[in-house]
Amino acid sequence: MASPILASLTLGRRLQKLRERAGLSEYAMAKAVEMSPQTWGRLEDGVKQNVQSMLINAICDKLGASDEERQRLLVLADEVRQERAAVANVSWRSYSGDIRRYFEYYLRIEEAARSIIYLHLNLIPGLLQAQDYRRELAWADIPQRSSSDVENVLALLRQRQKRLSDPNFELEAWLPEAVLRQPVGGPRVMEDQLRHLLEVGDLPNVTIRAIPHGLTNPIAVNTGSFNFLTFSMLANSRLTPPPLVFLDGYTGSTYITAEDQIAKYRATIPAIRRITLDEGPTRDLILTIAREFAS
Repeated sequence: MASPILASLTLGRRLQKLRERAGLSEYAMAKAVEMSPQTWGRLEDGVKQNVQSMLINAICDKLGASDEERQRLLVLADEVRQERAAVANVSWRSYSGDIRRYFEYYLRIEEAARSIIYLHLNLIPGLLQAQDYRRELAWADIPQRSSSDVENVLALLRQRQKRLSDPNFELEAWLPEAVLRQPVGGPRVMEDQLRHLLEVGDLPNVTIRAIPHGLTNPIAVNTGSFNFLTFSMLANSRLTPPPLVFLDGYTGSTYITAEDQIAKYRATIPAIRRITLDEGPTRDLILTIAREFAS
């Protein structure tokens, strides 16, 4: 199955475009279809998953949608209902007690992504973390965690990292040298983490590039850490979900879907890529730092 969330995101984007074409505000649109502005906002954001055909037809009537637009929206709504029924079966659900609520939504998106670009300025990103590195972060996050809770965190990480073995999934990570040198858990943990990066970087669908010290171009600092996700075409509607940017925080997160904001992040990708080291020099740098931690 493509995803337990993507049809919702695609439906929301299509409804937003129809509303804007009709010249209606979110408030006016919500009033026209007799729902609260908050509920309409959740529908456009792709987080409302109880979308009935009757509602879609009412929206299409109000917005003057063409027959083709109406049919596509009805197919998307049907995919949303299928996704909702399938959520209970996705691979990370057995670990949900150990997942912050806001992050559970991200896991649904990550599982469906065709590609992810990471820029992380503080820590090694999750899909590239070694077990001991993740363990140290789990203890630091909640020092009173039980050992069994920590093991669940690590099991979830292993489950997520199965994506790396999917040849249809692509991952590119840009890691500042400071992140590679940040001593999480001490020298032994960091040596293990860096050697893990070298191993994962050998996968044909994974690209790891370092951002070396001493650069005068502040583009990466200006943008801050982000995950840029793209998705494959949906099976039934034959529509491709829009890209999404995920900004992670300590107590919450932000999902960016607005086209103008996505365009800004997309425009930074080649600019940031130009300041990174190629894969060969990146491997040399990681190996050098690993040896420093080992000495």
